[in-house]
Amino acid sequence: MYRRLPAVLPALLAMVLLATPARAEIDFFGTAKIKPTFYTDFDFQSGKTDRAIINEGGLTGGEHVRAELRLGWKASGDAWSVKMIAEADVIMTKDSADRSYYTGAEDIEGRPNSGGEFGIERVELLYRFFPWLELQTGWDIRALDIKTGGLLFGDDHPFIGFRGNLAPKLQYEALYLPIQNRGNLPRKDDVDKILRSSTEDDWRVYSLKLTQDLAGAPEALPQQAWLGNKEGRGPLQVSVSPFYAYSDNDSKDAQIHYFGMEAIGQVGWFRPSFEVVAAEGEFDNGRDISSWAMFAGLEMGLHKAFTPYLAFRYAQGDNNAADNKVKGWVGITDIGRFTPLMGMDGNILGEDMGQSYGATLYSYSPERALGTNRYGGIGNGGSGDNPGQKLLAVGARGDLSQWVKNLMYKSQAFFIWYDETNNLTNVRNPGRKVDSYAGTTFDLQLMYAFSKNFSVDYIFSTFIPGDGIKDQFGDDPAFVNCLTLAWSY
Repeated sequence: MYRRLPAVLPALLAMVLLATPARAEIDFFGTAKIKPTFYTDFDFQSGKTDRAIINEGGLTGGEHVRAELRLGWKASGDAWSVKMIAEADVIMTKDSADRSYYTGAEDIEGRPNSGGEFGIERVELLYRFFPWLELQTGWDIRALDIKTGGLLFGDDHPFIGFRGNLAPKLQYEALYLPIQNRGNLPRKDDVDKILRSSTEDDWRVYSLKLTQDLAGAPEALPQQAWLGNKEGRGPLQVSVSPFYAYSDNDSKDAQIHYFGMEAIGQVGWFRPSFEVVAAEGEFDNGRDISSWAMFAGLEMGLHKAFTPYLAFRYAQGDNNAADNKVKGWVGITDIGRFTPLMGMDGNILGEDMGQSYGATLYSYSPERALGTNRYGGIGNGGSGDNPGQKLLAVGARGDLSQWVKNLMYKSQAFFIWYDETNNLTNVRNPGRKVDSYAGTTFDLQLMYAFSKNFSVDYIFSTFIPGDGIKDQFGDDPAFVNCLTLAWSY
């Protein structure tokens, strides 16, 4: 019997291997970006030192170098997938590079070794039970309106939810976002370590979005050359996405219902996009929240070297901070910086302008121009008494490879007005109303790919103050100069 055992072992091993689930292949990927950057006069006063500016690497200002280092891995099967991305996003200095907890660090903004961390920046875990039911969780990018104006929500907050196909051209996504869930922890001076209120500092969002594809047959296009189709044939694509979000913001004692819709399409040369969102809610003290915002844009694909666009962005402002009506638009997280038409990763309006104009990191709206009736926005610091915004944008992008191989560009100008200025203070002419024209921004981005693994891009961006900014702060332009050296693998 024992003599036969060696002959049986291969068969037993084969049975074990067949019974063991196959291990998935893991793909690694990543990016490494080094970003020498210079911020100038974000307070519009060249004779005064700027306050600290926050970006992805932490608190900074003036001349600095930021490093965004990512390592990702993913695996998938027939019905499942796992993706994780680890990241270190730091302002390059000895303390962050050496990860040293230097003496007195806790006295600097209360953040010892701020920015020196390395951890899981994004996670996406999926399992598809049926075509109409896919489980999703993690803290990857999720959004309600990032394809249009980005007025309401887009971020990598934690989430759990479902999505799927309800019909051949109808999809849905339902999400639960526990943005803050820390209010029940005892404070450091709580000797008995008693749990406090379970909802004291919570902020949770529940959302539902439907996407209906209304694409028509090519023959449906009018036979007119101005549509980019001399024979009346070409793409006719339209999708409409109604969405709803409920923001249960116990941290700010506010509950808000958001109702909205976005639409994107293509008709020949033209690519229109549109969004409208309304907010209705209240604070626990009885103050009523009622506001709305909208976006409309049109891009025209004339040539790969020249694709111009025109867009308009509106966010309602509040006209009386002393009454019980809170009308200034505040979304969950304004994500204007990463939207297709007006977005640019590094332009000045998408940086932290909280010390003056009031737009915070990633946001284009002046939601932090005031500090009263706060709820929502990045960091939960948006003020419902903010002045709102009217923004007209013109721009163009293109691929210049026809003349210079691997060279691309994007250029745009924003003309910005406040919607309401009653809550703003005129420092230049005390007692007079602040002018409605906030100013003009100009962005130019040049991108050159040396190879598929290494590229360089440069952004020049300026905010030229209008009378509305001059009335409150100063008359010196603010600037961003940012060079990105990017490796991808």
